[in-house]
Amino acid sequence: MHFKSHSPPSDTGLRARLPGAVLLLTLVAAGIASAQTITSKPPAEISRDQSKAVVLLEPLDDQGKATGQGSGFIVTPSGAVITNLHVIQGASSVRVKLPSGDVYQTADLVAFDQYKDIAILKIKGFQLPAVRLGDSDHTEVGDSIIAISSPEGLTNSLTTGVISGVRRFETHRVFQITAPIGQGSSGGALFDSSGSVIGITTYILRSGQNINFALPINYARGMISDNVTTTLASLPASAPKKAVEAAANNPGETPVDVDVNTATRRKLGRTAHEPMFARQDEALAFFFRLVEGIGLYRYQTFEELARTAAPVKTRETESSEEYTIRYLSFHEGVATTFHKPDLLLESVELLVNWSLADLERGYGKKYRARTFDGKKTLEFKKDEDGRQMRAFFDDNGNIRSVRFSKAK
Repeated sequence: MHFKSHSPPSDTGLRARLPGAVLLLTLVAAGIASAQTITSKPPAEISRDQSKAVVLLEPLDDQGKATGQGSGFIVTPSGAVITNLHVIQGASSVRVKLPSGDVYQTADLVAFDQYKDIAILKIKGFQLPAVRLGDSDHTEVGDSIIAISSPEGLTNSLTTGVISGVRRFETHRVFQITAPIGQGSSGGALFDSSGSVIGITTYILRSGQNINFALPINYARGMISDNVTTTLASLPASAPKKAVEAAANNPGETPVDVDVNTATRRKLGRTAHEPMFARQDEALAFFFRLVEGIGLYRYQTFEELARTAAPVKTRETESSEEYTIRYLSFHEGVATTFHKPDLLLESVELLVNWSLADLERGYGKKYRARTFDGKKTLEFKKDEDGRQMRAFFDDNGNIRSVRFSKAK
């Protein structure tokens, strides 16, 4: 039996085939690099392509007045809008403003998650612009990001940064981001460098610079639908307080409280923590400007002067309407009464909790004790413009308000 011997390939043949193999590997590597380059887009292009679907939200009270402002983004052409739950809690309805100028108003909800602070509103739209959703599970520390939202009502503001960390609340993860966000950015869209939404801008660290937080979009993806399941009236009053771990990758570390603010722009004057004015002298200057407007200002002027606050209608009769800003400052509130039908300002009342000595230090002792509208009052001399000042007592003998009105 004869066997053919097989000689190893000659060096010459191997060398002849090597250039082709090297060329093939080079083309494959170039193709991979090219594909990676294509996925990254400049922020201006992402803004141009995606910001049409990022909206401004205004929660409204039962009188149709805005009580705050936040952001959101459309995720279906029929009008499902993702935002943070805290943006819309307590609202009777929500006004949704698109960058195109179109405005919708709704009280309809597709879904909400109280623990992760996510809500999906539904507006009645057709062929609306919608963002492209990414996969936040693939997001890594160091990735470039673009945040688009409406801080302070400035529609479609764009900032850039990176994912600087991944932290853990009690019930979920959050991305720590360096892209600056402000009051009104809650519910905004966080894009990766390819222009896909990977997060919802949500929190601001009070004590840190450029340390903000966003919810991963994958928490919301399973909630997305065009089917309305409930309304704003069904929402819980407030979201539960959360704790944050120092680092998600160190599960042995214990949770610590982090001093974070929601990035929602709220109308001021509704709580002692958010008065219309931080300084008492500014609050009193505003009050006396209203006093000077008695008999001159109409409600529209008052509303413009108090545009950062949320006046609440506290009383209405056949002849007048009363609007109150409960916390003009931490110490005082203000009540204004407007005469119908033209809603002309007829009285301004400073809501206080003073002793008689406090009153006398500010306004002197030239007053007379009187009964007015069935209440014990101190009546001061009319000023040169014919305005009458009265101080009203409560049942404990404390001064609870100081009212200026046109003398009759």
